[in-house]
Amino acid sequence: MNYLLIDTACGTRGVIEYGGTVHYAENTVGSGSEALMPLIDGLLKKAGITLADLDILGACVGPGSFTGLRIGLATVKTVCYALGKRCFAVNNLRLYSYNNNGGKTIAIADAGNKVCYIAAYDGDEEISPPACVTLDDAKAFVAAHSDFAVSTDTKLASAFGGKAGAGERELVLAAHKAFGNGIDQKDLLPLYIRKAQPERGAGDL
Repeated sequence: MNYLLIDTACGTRGVIEYGGTVHYAENTVGSGSEALMPLIDGLLKKAGITLADLDILGACVGPGSFTGLRIGLATVKTVCYALGKRCFAVNNLRLYSYNNNGGKTIAIADAGNKVCYIAAYDGDEEISPPACVTLDDAKAFVAAHSDFAVSTDTKLASAFGGKAGAGERELVLAAHKAFGNGIDQKDLLPLYIRKAQPERGAGDL
């Protein structure tokens, strides 16, 4: 399967696998609106192909940056619509969980303002679905599940320990597990488990 997978949930990263050869790039500094298209163009040039040569495109659908997710999903949906391609979705917490080698893993990603996203997995099984909780509640959850490994984004590495970040290995693994579940671009939807800032009321994280 020849694919492109992009992740704009936190920073901008992407991987193309074509003819069995993998090409990876990331930009953790620039915003998705500035970094994504140059990153995709660079990956295509490395692979010596065009978007039309790919079988399927994928995107991390969240949870993560509202703006980043919208940029990534809009890009994949537009390309798939224009070229008649299928697409696939990758959960961002599931992606981080792959930096541990399977088994029982708690994945945690920063949501700002002492709040985080958290989920728990046992191999390929999701045993605790993505939720938005305070950092203190996440630490309590980790403490109560001492037999689980911990995977985080780089922002929370110092707070939780474990393994941090996602790169080429994690994106390739996520793609290989997800691209068999191809969907139409209209069904590629963001995973929002937290209200946007203007919509939050009293008691909302």
